[in-house]
Amino acid sequence: MTILNAGTRRRTTPAASAPATPDWKTRSVCRNSEMADDFFSTSTAAKKRARALCVGCPVIVECLKNQRQSDGAIYRWGVGGGLDPDQRRALELEELLGNVADLGMARVLVSPRWLHRLKSLRSRCRSLEAVVAALREDGLIVDEVTVRVAVWWSGGEGARMARLAPDDRRSWRQQLRDDYADVVVALHERGARRADIAAYLGIPGTNGAKGVGEVLRAAAVAGMELAA
Repeated sequence: MTILNAGTRRRTTPAASAPATPDWKTRSVCRNSEMADDFFSTSTAAKKRARALCVGCPVIVECLKNQRQSDGAIYRWGVGGGLDPDQRRALELEELLGNVADLGMARVLVSPRWLHRLKSLRSRCRSLEAVVAALREDGLIVDEVTVRVAVWWSGGEGARMARLAPDDRRSWRQQLRDDYADVVVALHERGARRADIAAYLGIPGTNGAKGVGEVLRAAAVAGMELAA
């Protein structure tokens, strides 16, 4: 940028001027996409299309960080950084538990080199823990929350609740009470809402929040019985 020197009226260039760093948004895949409306739709199909477009975006990490800064404590809207509102809510609760994703490594996991392997593992493994164990055997240094983000980016559900084995006849509500009561209570004590906890576990929606409420009520009753 040039300015006019006030004393001599000469056009000069400020010494402090330097080439501006290109805005990462100019490199985003969605910038001129005809699918822009999909990023703000509540339709499951539209959100899926939007997230699929994000996977190959060179600035998906920057976008996710930016989107999370604009998310409200309760209100979240649209697909941003390859994640929908429930997934971004779940990521916040991961951090409440001290689990911080390595987004750079998550980006590696959805690169052409690793994406097929990740999709194969997510289809046959029943839990995030099992996917992490397999990737560590491949020589990668990964953790569950990093893999969870990569699974989301690759189009998977990435639920914290493990898929039940074929011979396990429990309902998801019983599984929640049996296997995840401790984490439900821990998140509740950290101020998380029931809907947030359900999203963290991968069972968002009204039924998920009701299931979490049942666990909390049972824990409260058990606590009163122990105190009696």
